[in-house]
Amino acid sequence: MASPAVERLAAGRRGQSFDAGWTFFRGDAVDASAPLFNDTRWRRLDLPHDWSIEDLERQEPSVNAVIRDVDTAPIWAPVKSVPGMIGPFEGAPPPLLIASTRSAGGRHTGHMVGGVGWYRKRFSLAGLPADAHVELVFDGVYGTSEFWLNGEQIGSGVHGYSPIVLDLTPYIRSAGENVLAVRVANLGSNSRWYSGSGIYRAVRLNVTRATRFSRWGVRVTTPEVSPARALVHVRARVEGIKPGMTVAVALRDADGHVVARAEAPASAETMLTLEIAKPATWSPDSPALYEAECTLHDADGVVDRMVTPFGVRHIEISVERGLLVNGKPTKLRGGCIHHDNGLIGAVAIDRAEERKIELLKARGFNAVRTSHNFPSTSFLDACDRLGMFVIEEAFDSWNIPKIPDDYHIYFQDHWRRDLSAAIERDANHPSVIIWSIGNEIPEKYRPLGVDTARQLVDQIRQIDPTRPITAGINGWNGPAATRNDGTPDQAATQFLDIAGYNYNHAAYEKEHPKFPRRIFMGTESFPKDAASIWRTVNRAPYALGDFVWTAMDYYGESGIGLSALEETDPFQSAYPWVNAFCGDIDLIGQQKPQSLLRDVLWGLSPVEISVVRPLPEGKTPFHSKWGWGDELRSWTWPGREGKPIDIRVFSSGDRVELTLNGRIVAQQSLTDADNLEARFTLPYAPGKLIASAYRGRKLIGLRVLQTAGPAAALRLDVDRPRIRASRNDLAYATVSVVDAQGLVLPDEVRVLQAALNGPVELAGFGNANPRGVASLRQPVAKTWHGHALAILRPTGSGPSATIEVRSEGLASAVARLTLFQDIIKA
Repeated sequence: MASPAVERLAAGRRGQSFDAGWTFFRGDAVDASAPLFNDTRWRRLDLPHDWSIEDLERQEPSVNAVIRDVDTAPIWAPVKSVPGMIGPFEGAPPPLLIASTRSAGGRHTGHMVGGVGWYRKRFSLAGLPADAHVELVFDGVYGTSEFWLNGEQIGSGVHGYSPIVLDLTPYIRSAGENVLAVRVANLGSNSRWYSGSGIYRAVRLNVTRATRFSRWGVRVTTPEVSPARALVHVRARVEGIKPGMTVAVALRDADGHVVARAEAPASAETMLTLEIAKPATWSPDSPALYEAECTLHDADGVVDRMVTPFGVRHIEISVERGLLVNGKPTKLRGGCIHHDNGLIGAVAIDRAEERKIELLKARGFNAVRTSHNFPSTSFLDACDRLGMFVIEEAFDSWNIPKIPDDYHIYFQDHWRRDLSAAIERDANHPSVIIWSIGNEIPEKYRPLGVDTARQLVDQIRQIDPTRPITAGINGWNGPAATRNDGTPDQAATQFLDIAGYNYNHAAYEKEHPKFPRRIFMGTESFPKDAASIWRTVNRAPYALGDFVWTAMDYYGESGIGLSALEETDPFQSAYPWVNAFCGDIDLIGQQKPQSLLRDVLWGLSPVEISVVRPLPEGKTPFHSKWGWGDELRSWTWPGREGKPIDIRVFSSGDRVELTLNGRIVAQQSLTDADNLEARFTLPYAPGKLIASAYRGRKLIGLRVLQTAGPAAALRLDVDRPRIRASRNDLAYATVSVVDAQGLVLPDEVRVLQAALNGPVELAGFGNANPRGVASLRQPVAKTWHGHALAILRPTGSGPSATIEVRSEGLASAVARLTLFQDIIKA
């Protein structure tokens, strides 16, 4: 095998992608940091990359083709026929509840495997000027990492989610080949959720001169915003400054028109003030963006240039008025999310991060909490562009561990660097409106925790005094304390601008009289409490909103949203539970039943209906606090004819009515408008079930469920038929099993085979079954609840590609993609 190509990169440009053309080895390797190390047998790949989501060993497609009871059983039913290792998962099949041999995280990380991996890349930078400054920015590497350039160790990282900056200048060769080597170690039990492993976020190369704007050195704020004007402050930090230099700023709107200019003599920290007349403001409803182009000049011309996107928006919080965004009262309709992207694992591909926000906005969310870590830059870019508020969270542990090998090991020595890097990187994102210093910290009200909180808050405010600060707090807030303004508080909340409460919304109105200046926010909540929570939040101005746990399903914390036939500790959920199963949206992007209630609560729909899957006779279901009933939007229940079946209807009306096959069979008044729910039990009969909602005598909405016939065909629905020919784009193709009329069969399990043609590869192929252990990379998968998802990633230039999905006995489905070239701004 030939040696990997040497990538030639430009001298004198910021933000160059450094993601292509790496070699990778899963395992440890002696002397792999040496420039002459022979890596010709290593695998070649592009970043971002997560090795934990890949198959553990060579597995044949036939492994996925075996339908087991775990594929067909209801989620509350016990299962038996589960291999101990399949795809990326390694666990012990029940009833052998023993630890797996290599998955150190076990159920915490979805029974996936970490370990050690090596990456290497060859590149050249010909024509570098004598005073060149060269640096690499890694947006995220999980877990601990070490870096070598041309055999010299140049840096390390320990946080896993914080950016890592490497100064290559002393080690770079301006002539010939450079070799970068990276060792990543994800060892021990170090995460309470699926972290992924490897260089799972983007890498960027900055090549500048010794005199330059500092990395993340341009800071844009909008301290005054009104319909008539916006005041814009631009701070530019310059390194290696020389006499006679100037800094110029041009503000451009979304169409590229210059709307304001300013210039000033350059200093180490240059401050400029500009004004935009009649600004387009940023909010989730209207996410208008501007650009600040900063140029550094000397007598000969432009020395450096930085372009910084920003939004014109002003955030205020108060006890009396709550959250004001550009002067408008706003409640945070929030969801907590972990960082993984379902079937493709932790890789932060731009399109995967963007789709996540699209799915959440479609379900009424206007805010997310990045629990419990800093997000990727591409995620925040998507939030800026599409309009989503962000609470950006820093840490899940400080000084005291939650699990043996978590960040507490490094906290004292590294928190300041890791926190500062992320805050500096993210401070210009208009989507970020609140910083969070931690989640459920064990020492939160003890002297050590109180002192740590003070230091964290002080560090953030030194970098960014413009945003409020919170933390997710569970349990007691600790003994009495006094805030800096002299008002009463408690030890755990005394330094916070917003008291983040986990699973304790009932305390808001009880504690408000004791702490009249405290501002509350639900940083985590149970899905089942949604109606009660929003009654409280809507009537209490000092409650800013609520963040459900969680907005989307994720790998790890396996089974906390379980259902069972008897009371079960969700924190002891055994393999093959691999995802948490507590999200409003499942692993492949489908809406789950708890989301139907939220649709009604938030005004997206006047009425929604779900049907409860029948249980064995005499059994009562158990649902965890994060769980929900096993319900489907389905009226296809073969074998239940004439037997009772339970139905739930959510509505904002005052009366709901059920019609079955043209005959009214039940109705119920919703006397308490905030209750939103009616329950019915009917004998099942195939046909058409309609739930109608009324307000007074007026029909305000209806939902129809119709019995599906025998499976006849597959259907492919592609999210976008036209995508970029870029490794950072994806196409999501949803596969559904349908009858002759196109109705989905909600319990159909079928083996699928995918065939691709053209410049695309299968980045992920699977379903949303929380116990459905299988390979996620093979061209063979199975449906669950009638659906599966194929994720396609471009491998080269177009013009087109196709995917065909087949299943025995069904008409196949074909979808065509058009690929177009990226337009790269200079």
